[in-house]
Amino acid sequence: MNKTKIISVINFKGGVGKSTITYNLASELADENKKVLMIDFDGQGNLTKFSGIEKNGKCEDNIISALNKIILGEDIKNHPIYPLTDNLCIIPCDIRKENWSNRALSCLARETLLKRYLEIIKKEYDYDYILIDNAPSVNLDFQNSLVASDKYLIVTEPELASTDGIETIFNIICQIKKYLNPKLSPAGIIINKTQINTNLHSIMEGVIRKAWGNNIYVFKTYIPKSIVAGESELLAKSINEHNKNSKIAIAFRDLSKEFIEKLEGE
Repeated sequence: MNKTKIISVINFKGGVGKSTITYNLASELADENKKVLMIDFDGQGNLTKFSGIEKNGKCEDNIISALNKIILGEDIKNHPIYPLTDNLCIIPCDIRKENWSNRALSCLARETLLKRYLEIIKKEYDYDYILIDNAPSVNLDFQNSLVASDKYLIVTEPELASTDGIETIFNIICQIKKYLNPKLSPAGIIINKTQINTNLHSIMEGVIRKAWGNNIYVFKTYIPKSIVAGESELLAKSINEHNKNSKIAIAFRDLSKEFIEKLEGE
């Protein structure tokens, strides 16, 4: 039985740090000796940029080229998987994703295209985790991601605008579970960009835990707001690689351990 857990990283609000969470959580999981594949499924391509692989030119082979072959029913002999470390790989994305979305609308069972592709990946590779970074939208791509996933991971900030979208997310997920993927379940909520010493953030963290803590796991480890995150992204390095002694690097190490304990204890 394949052990791979496929997890969609989501929120309908942009700027909450989904790509930052995806990249650095994946990097820490890899350091914990887990084999991890990241998939950039956001046309902005932030996860691809953070990984640094675009420095050597545009990634012509990416998630879109793979899914186009699924649409056409062609065999995929060479997967667009780029190794970053011994345990960490990425399938990149680019702006042509929007063109793919328009093309996919005419396909039968169009919500299952990514699932069909990842079934191939699972047969050919032995990843422990596949993390999918999603755009802040409710379009066909988002549906594809959730249909392909075992779990979803919500990233939010301790701000009202970020948390308002969680209720909408749950409404969409209920429909996905009912009609397309009944096995879909929550991995949890990660609170990102926290300034716990401020009254607002302290109050909002309490609001999040009270509102959703009984229905979905809220990770005890919160990720602090830090300029180190922006610096590491500019350098195309993980936060731990850039500044392993920073508070945010320590938080990501703690988060990865809590993540493994939570998901592998289920």
